[in-house]
Amino acid sequence: MTPAKRLTIVIPALNEQDKIADTIGGVLPLACELLDDFEIFLIDDGSTDATGAIMDEFAAGDPRIIVQHNVERRGVGAGFEYALSRAKFDAITLIPGDHAFQNEGIARMFKAAGAADLVITYRDNQSDRSVNRSLQSHSLRFILNCLFGFWLSDYHSMIVYPVKWLRQIAVKTDGYGYQICALISLLQLGLSYVQVPVSLNAELKGSSRALRMHTYFELVGTIVSLLRRVPIRDVDLSQVPRDAGRIPAR
Repeated sequence: MTPAKRLTIVIPALNEQDKIADTIGGVLPLACELLDDFEIFLIDDGSTDATGAIMDEFAAGDPRIIVQHNVERRGVGAGFEYALSRAKFDAITLIPGDHAFQNEGIARMFKAAGAADLVITYRDNQSDRSVNRSLQSHSLRFILNCLFGFWLSDYHSMIVYPVKWLRQIAVKTDGYGYQICALISLLQLGLSYVQVPVSLNAELKGSSRALRMHTYFELVGTIVSLLRRVPIRDVDLSQVPRDAGRIPAR
């Protein structure tokens, strides 16, 4: 019997009034079609435009949508942890509120949910982005692969995490490095995973806020803590599935 697909979806956004409706409007029908049950946490991370109001409009039309308004910016990681602490399903994922990913890729991720402990998507059209962004992404992936040996195709795309295990690790950063820290920590436990290709929507020139100087410092701190295995709490490794590791994507 095929396990039911139940997923907690987190969509954070900061001043994305021009894109948040497209994001939610793409995710919601896919979740209705491809998942057995779901909940959506919309995180308004201190927006000063109409982002929060648009989120409230969607929530008013669907009881499965919960909106959290932050008075001040707290970071993507903080919003994700808020949803993680309240998630009622066994799996959780984060989808950026800036309509970064094409709906076809989100559909692939939803379909793969449950195929392994982790569903790790990878962006298959990063070369379409600016040369600077593409170089940064490829360099970061190469460094992480060399340091940790997992040889993933991507470390900072969309991921479906197991809530049970994610709640047992301590992630020390609230910003850009949160997902990298969480993913590598779970891989260090030996959980199984599949990789699924997704595609990015066309990037608006100059729209990226990703890798600034403070972000580089944050990433260095994240990598150092991972090398020291600081994020790993006292986890009962006997509970990790014996078939852990990479398995073929479905």
